[in-house]
Amino acid sequence: MSLRWKDYVEIADELNELYPDKALTDMPDEELISLVRALPDFEDESEPDETVLGAIWNRWVYVGYPED
Repeated sequence: MSLRWKDYVEIADELNELYPDKALTDMPDEELISLVRALPDFEDESEPDETVLGAIWNRWVYVGYPED
């Protein structure tokens, strides 16, 4: 399955699996973009907008720091 920017849930879940200890606070957009583009199944060459980056980050925080 190839990932595109619109697949923010799958992207965030995969990032969480690969980088479970990654500090997400104050992560620059450039770092998030680099991490996403480095995913083995990521095949989207377009530039993401702020809404997509926010959705990825929010989902990653949600799965990475679940409420107890």
